[in-house]
Amino acid sequence: MKKFTFLFFSIFLLFSYAGKTQQAVVVPPGVGTLNAAITANGGNAIYHLTAGQWYQLNAIIENVDYHLQIIGDAPAVAGGMPATLQTGDDAGGAVFAYMFDSKGDITLKNVYFVNADLNGVTGTTGFLHQSTPGARTIINKCVIQPVSGANGIVLDGAGSITYFTDNLSVDTGHELNPNDGHFFITGNNGANVDTLLVENNTFVCSPTTMHSGGFNANVDNFSKWDHNTFVEQKSQIDWQDYEKEYYWTNNLMFDVNTQPWAVTWQPMPGADPGYPQPALIYADTIPGDVLPSKTIQFVEYNMLYRNPKFYTMLSALNVQGKIDSKPFMYYMPLVWPLDSIKRARETKMFADKVDFPFWKVGNTSNSIDPKWVDTRIYTMSDNFVAWTKPATMLHGQGYATSEVPDVSTWTQYWWDPDGDLSNNSTWPLFNGVYTDPSLLTGSIEGLPLGDLNWYPDAKAKWLNNKAKIDAHMKSADDSKIDLTTGVQINKSSDVSTSCYPNPFSDQLTISYTVKNMAKVSLSIINLTGQTVNELVNQSMSAGNYTARWNGKNIEGKSLPDGVYFYKLQIGNDVSNTRILKVK
Repeated sequence: MKKFTFLFFSIFLLFSYAGKTQQAVVVPPGVGTLNAAITANGGNAIYHLTAGQWYQLNAIIENVDYHLQIIGDAPAVAGGMPATLQTGDDAGGAVFAYMFDSKGDITLKNVYFVNADLNGVTGTTGFLHQSTPGARTIINKCVIQPVSGANGIVLDGAGSITYFTDNLSVDTGHELNPNDGHFFITGNNGANVDTLLVENNTFVCSPTTMHSGGFNANVDNFSKWDHNTFVEQKSQIDWQDYEKEYYWTNNLMFDVNTQPWAVTWQPMPGADPGYPQPALIYADTIPGDVLPSKTIQFVEYNMLYRNPKFYTMLSALNVQGKIDSKPFMYYMPLVWPLDSIKRARETKMFADKVDFPFWKVGNTSNSIDPKWVDTRIYTMSDNFVAWTKPATMLHGQGYATSEVPDVSTWTQYWWDPDGDLSNNSTWPLFNGVYTDPSLLTGSIEGLPLGDLNWYPDAKAKWLNNKAKIDAHMKSADDSKIDLTTGVQINKSSDVSTSCYPNPFSDQLTISYTVKNMAKVSLSIINLTGQTVNELVNQSMSAGNYTARWNGKNIEGKSLPDGVYFYKLQIGNDVSNTRILKVK
């Protein structure tokens, strides 16, 4: 990783974009060269780092009121080493608190970031700090290892916009206890999030939570975690109650929430004492929301696995803990089962399909071994169990250090194949390919769960159908979709509907039955999954109904002849019926 190639002159290239001259600076490898280039050019340049070369910071990178863009060139060989940017130390020898202290828009792409100094000492505070209201943070196709000994990305500016996509993030939070940081931190001083998009990433050895959002301190606009792979994560997923639009979908979680939860910790901040047991996903009604709520909470098509040894460990600790009068410990699901609504407020709302028609949870697989190609993941999993036992006794049960066996030989669980954070010589750093057939078709689109970057053909198919997939989930449709048509494959047996005539030329009559008072939506959809007309959208009492479609779109213009579908949703039940419009 470390390549001490020092050049003393910057190379400047000029490119023209849409008639505007923009300077592209090719930064020479070495210590402080990127800092010097940014100091000289500020926001007037795009900074290019050379694949396979090594760079080190001599100060925290700071951009004020301009868009900072650092782009690593693609390696000459597919899967080759990208440019490496390593953190540094201050005058007192302390590792920098952050690698980036951003006070404006920032784009980082195709770079391997090492937030540890040349002695292997990890950055202690975080990787990136963003403090400007409304600032845009884009991190794409990067590798970060280690992320930090505490947090990942801290977003302090209100209305922040963050896109974290196609990255490999390894080692966040230190190994001394289970409460040691969060990957994304938002909500400080009530600062809300406009957009937090986390798609197609692999997270290995992650901290206490993936998103610490301040519980009920602010209202976020949009948060989506889709097709991510998580391998080894300590405690919680989402500590944010108020989100207008939230998706946790198609994620593969291996050894996630491995730190047991104590009943004495309830209720958490912002929680309702009447529903004392939170799940891994936090959610609540947004103040001022009018029922039926239009808020979307879509937690669907995920897999949550824990090494069986975690459960054996937990059982033994609870047996001994009862003798020693220690608190009972347990593991959480994503959301508590819908037949246990007294446990958590989230479950109560997910189960209420009248007041919360867009709150969906389900299709969660449990305890399926992905069958990783890289068997070192299983060795690390066993190490994680060994680490978690003393961590639980100290933090969760409250034993004194002298009462905890093996605490003096704390087991390492970080992913560090060569044992040297300062000079990684193992490349590629991680392999997220697995072979279990049920998980390889487990997503809402019938594609692999988790990070699709490990499956390029599936990723291409996903990208080609992205618009219809997003529209499908935004409608709170939790049925699997056929990527050929963009329409759900399975039809609910609880929906009674028919149409006549089919094929039709002038007018189609659609008949349906509502069994109980429910919200009814009837839409016409084309082959790409786009809604072209909406015939019904209202609450209806029990009875038999008909609706008619004249073959026109919502503006009254005639649509071309061909295949369409009508989508009928009655409460939580959905069906699609193929129809043919002819002359």
